[in-house]
Amino acid sequence: MTTEPMETIETEEASEFTLAEVLEMEHLYRKRGKEVKQQEFCEELAGKFSGSANRNGKSIIAWDQVHTWFLDRQLFSAVKSKSSVVGSDVVKNKLAALNSSPTALKNLIALSKAHAAAEKPKKPKAQRVEETADLIFEAMSAKDCAWFDVAAFLNFRIMYTGELEVRVRFSGFSHDQDEWVNIRKAIRERSIPLEASECHKVKVGDLLLCYRANEDHALYSDAHVVRVERQLHDKDNCTCIFVVRFEYDNTEMGLNCSEICCRPS
Repeated sequence: MTTEPMETIETEEASEFTLAEVLEMEHLYRKRGKEVKQQEFCEELAGKFSGSANRNGKSIIAWDQVHTWFLDRQLFSAVKSKSSVVGSDVVKNKLAALNSSPTALKNLIALSKAHAAAEKPKKPKAQRVEETADLIFEAMSAKDCAWFDVAAFLNFRIMYTGELEVRVRFSGFSHDQDEWVNIRKAIRERSIPLEASECHKVKVGDLLLCYRANEDHALYSDAHVVRVERQLHDKDNCTCIFVVRFEYDNTEMGLNCSEICCRPS
């Protein structure tokens, strides 16, 4: 079966849900099954969203909005389960139902508030924290398997497999570098630069986002800690060396504290 997208929907109208809320609902939908459609469950989740600090200045979320989102998501899953024959009448009927439901489409659009940074990042992430503090997500580019801060989520599409993809604009890059990325595999909460005073928290086997520079590129890629060469130092200047192995090509490299970021706990 060929994996193809449904018609891509673009809109300037933001979803009533933030991207973080969409991601959480997607996770709950996969983990909790039928429970997510119960009124009590939806009321509890709506209360959580409405009371979040990230919703300051936005309208509160009602339980029926959450309930509608889960019903819409179930419809997308139905497309997946019935799409063994692309172009079949069943699939066409399901897609027609989606296209006739503007609420379903709008509910899966979540635009970020962040704006693209003024310049392409070329220096270690720890030195760019203050100027990009409002960027809360990062996405992996399929071009080089590197992670970049997300400046904006532009639109979305649903694949016939049922997977959700979003089109992202990377911080510091122009529109011609926009990419479609899988929301489950290539979107995550932004990594956190390691502070010198917290280097003791890094353990062998930990997944880190690491700065890697050579003659051709300077990128942030996922790597696992192989060993740590710990040194005595003050809280402001870490001199430890972190030997990591990059997932992309299994290359090992020794990095200092300013060149690594930790995954949020």
